[in-house]
Amino acid sequence: MNIDQLQELKRKLMNDADLSNIWLFYMDHFADLSEFTDLGEPAYNEYLDAVLQKTCQQMFDRVIKISDCLLIYIQ
Repeated sequence: MNIDQLQELKRKLMNDADLSNIWLFYMDHFADLSEFTDLGEPAYNEYLDAVLQKTCQQMFDRVIKISDCLLIYIQ
C-alpha cells in the first residue's frame, strides 16, 4: 500500500468539504485492500451510526435500514 495515498486520504478527511471526492479517492485507492483494513480494528461509534442513519433518511426521504456496516478504526 502506498503510504503517500494514506496521507492524502487523511488530508482529505481533515480538509475537504466535498464528501464525494473523499469517497471516490477511498474507493479508488483503499476499498478493496486488506492491507488497509488490517491497519485498524473493527469499531462501533454511536454518533457516527446516528449521523449515517439521519443522512440516509434525509437523502431518500424515508428511513433506510443499514446492516453489516463495517467501521474500521485506524490510528
